[in-house]
Amino acid sequence: MSLPASEKPSLIDETQISGPYGRGSPGDAALIAMVNKDRASTDLSRRKSQFYSEVFAYREPNLTARDRVHRYSIITAEVKTNVIVKDEYVFLQDLSQHLSQRYQRPVSSIFITLNHSECLLYAGSFDSAYIMTITALPTQIQPTTNKRNTVMIQKFMADSLGVTPERGVVRFVGIAEEYLATNGNTVLGEIENMGKEASEDSANGTQRTGTLRRARSRRSSKPEKLQMPFNSRPGTSDNKVTSPQRMSPPIPTIPEKVPRMGRRRSFLALFAGNRNKVYA
Repeated sequence: MSLPASEKPSLIDETQISGPYGRGSPGDAALIAMVNKDRASTDLSRRKSQFYSEVFAYREPNLTARDRVHRYSIITAEVKTNVIVKDEYVFLQDLSQHLSQRYQRPVSSIFITLNHSECLLYAGSFDSAYIMTITALPTQIQPTTNKRNTVMIQKFMADSLGVTPERGVVRFVGIAEEYLATNGNTVLGEIENMGKEASEDSANGTQRTGTLRRARSRRSSKPEKLQMPFNSRPGTSDNKVTSPQRMSPPIPTIPEKVPRMGRRRSFLALFAGNRNKVYA
């Protein structure tokens, strides 16, 4: 018994052109991998170029003599406290490292003195307290710099000595260049000496460059040397410049005159002569 056409089950979906698929053609995987590889290599090269551009973009500024001297100038710190410090060496080394970071200079430019177990009276009380005096050039004693350094230094003192910031005093004292000295010279004198050395080096460099230029111009304008002729020798009185003689091949010698040979007689003429003699 056959079913009518309207009741027959449909084996295809006429609303879709093709059935659903979960994977592509065999070449799609290789193409996708190649695209991802190219994208990853492009990102890596971009990151490398950005890294090298950031690294090599930094150039040390052209510092003057004053800037270079101020960069390594001495920072002095004097600490007085009524706290008994058991290990002075550790405390001084830690404070030196802290001040070196705060003022951005090597530890060799930090000088600290410590007076502990002192009798100090602050706000009518003999509780734990301290006073710290920091002396530096005026360029290092600025309002914004002092505000930031006060917070960090008092936090360090609270962690090291256990003294709260309310019981601590920090003094910032600026000192002029002519009133701060080390290594047998003031800061002002060191700046002047460094400026003289820099000017002398630039003058020597300029003079050396001018000498090289003059030597090159003299060498280019100097005429070429004439070659010594073959028939003149140094030290002789007659040193006339003549053109060099050309070397020609030797002329062969003419041999002596050879006697000329007579005219040769033919073989038939010889027989004819003999015949004439016979008939005669």
